[in-house]
Amino acid sequence: MIPMLAQANPVPRLDPSRGAQWIPNYNQIISALNGLTLAGLLFCAGVVVVGGATWALAANRAHTQGVTWGRFMVIGGFVGAVVIGAAVAIVNTGFRLGS
Repeated sequence: MIPMLAQANPVPRLDPSRGAQWIPNYNQIISALNGLTLAGLLFCAGVVVVGGATWALAANRAHTQGVTWGRFMVIGGFVGAVVIGAAVAIVNTGFRLGS
């Protein structure tokens, strides 16, 4: 019964490169996602700057907890920027693995 249904209603293959044809408001969605990507990268850059300042000031005053917070902020900002920058490759690889 199931093979008969699969042959009767085949699922069309989706090609993500032709998204404008089958996704409504495609250009607006892409613009919003690009804006969110930019905001995320700017936030990560800000975290790296604030974390670096926290690390430097805490190290100057021998405040070990501040040094740890600053170090984690710098590392977290860099990791966040790498993940945001690699998001397109991660999504495309996952899409290819799933199809």
